[in-house]
Formats: sequence, structure tokens, C-alpha cells
Amino acid sequence: MTKESILLRKPALIVLIGLHVFAFQAASQEKAKWLDMTYPFEESTIYWPTAKPFALEKLSWGETAGGFWYASNNFSASEHGGTHVDAPVHFARQGRTIDQIPLEEWIGPAARIDVSRKCEENRDYLLAVADIRGWEKSYGKIPDGAWVIMHTGIDTKFYPHKKEVLGTDKKGEEALPELSFPGFSPESVEFLIKERNITGIAIDTPSIDCGKSKDFKAHQILCGAGKLALENIANLDRLPPAGAVLYALPIPIKDGTGSPARVFAVFQ
Repeated sequence: MTKESILLRKPALIVLIGLHVFAFQAASQEKAKWLDMTYPFEESTIYWPTAKPFALEKLSWGETAGGFWYASNNFSASEHGGTHVDAPVHFARQGRTIDQIPLEEWIGPAARIDVSRKCEENRDYLLAVADIRGWEKSYGKIPDGAWVIMHTGIDTKFYPHKKEVLGTDKKGEEALPELSFPGFSPESVEFLIKERNITGIAIDTPSIDCGKSKDFKAHQILCGAGKLALENIANLDRLPPAGAVLYALPIPIKDGTGSPARVFAVFQ
């Protein structure tokens, strides 16, 4: 296939995806369930211990001299905290930045792999290829373009309590040796990249790598393949294992390595 034919087909593909989404919503408007999977950004929002936390500064919040109401804030924070996305450039030198990722890549079927019981027994549990194959025995092969979601139960039970989520409530460099939470094994990410056609992976902890990771291999493999990550997503206990469509809406920050995002799912 020539480069020109690919370029000609791409707009048609985007239109097809748009029509599919519209048809899905229109046909099931009365029965569709909408699940917000985003934690609000506030003072208690969880960030990496060395990152700048969320801060809100109220500039105006009241009636003006003209007698009408006016409210406005400033906010600031690290890109990587709360419910957020990782762009490939986060761990790949030549990777795409947030603003370079097409909108359609942020939408895909959701495959939720529940390992919450295993994570109760081992707080540093790593998702295994066997867990993925176990999901596929029940629900079929991971769909093309899927978001593969590791459901650890950590955020669902404990967010926004830092000690219970991160394993420590310390800040700065001294917190890093005490981090403890589950994540994807490098082998599971390698499998999803090489053996399946995914959009990205997601998790209900602060990182797709486990807290004790020193080399962030899951990030390196995923970002090196140009794929996406979602971290600290909410309400996974209410998401069905299969059949939902997940939407992630990040801020298109120029040269951004990540971004806060509004994440939600639609299913019947």
C-alpha cells in the first residue's frame, strides 16, 4: 500500500470510527451507562512524592463593583498526578508528545483484568501473561485497539490516602525506597505489544510500574512502542470486564510528556 493511499484512507477511517461511536450512543441512549473514572483534582490529589502537587489559587470569587458575580482561579501541578495519561515521550527519546497524539487513539474497548484478590495477598503483585490469558479464556482475545486495564483495587479502596496508596506518606527522595503498590510486569507489556494490537494500558495505582521498580521497564517497553498509559483511574470496581468503550480526554499540552485527563466509559 502506498503512502498516498494510506493518507486517503485515514480520513475515511476517522469518519467510520466517529459514525460507529455516534451509532452506539444513539442506539443505546436509554440503556447506556456512563461511568466517570476520574478523581477530582484538589489538595489531596496523589502525585509522585518528588513531583509538584496540585495547587489552586483563587483570584476572584465574589461580586464585582458592577454588582455581578465573577470567579476565576489559577492552578498548577506536575503533568503526572491524579488521573492522568502518559505520552510515549515520557520514557522514549523520540516518542510522541501529548499534543501529537490523534484524538481517536484515546478511545478504545476496555478490557479490565481483575487481580485485586492477588494484590490483597501481595501488595507488590505484577500482572502476568497468565492473567491476560486467563481473561481471554473468559471473554475472548483482547480486542484490537483496546485499553488493557489492571484492576488492583488499591485506588478503589484507599484513594486519596497517600500512605495506603503509595505505601508511604513521606515526600521527596526519602519516600522513594518505601513506595509499594502493584503494577504490570515487563513480560505482560511485552506480550501485549508483540502479540496483541492494543492502544494502551491502564491501572488504578500511581504508575503502571510497581512501586518498587527502579528501572521502570513497563514504561520503557510501552513508550518505546509508541503506546499510551493511563494511571490513577477511578471506579474500576464498577467497570465490566468486557464490553465497555473507554474515553480519555487529556489536555493537549504542547511538548507535554503527560497530562491530567477526564476518563470515562460507556457500556450497556
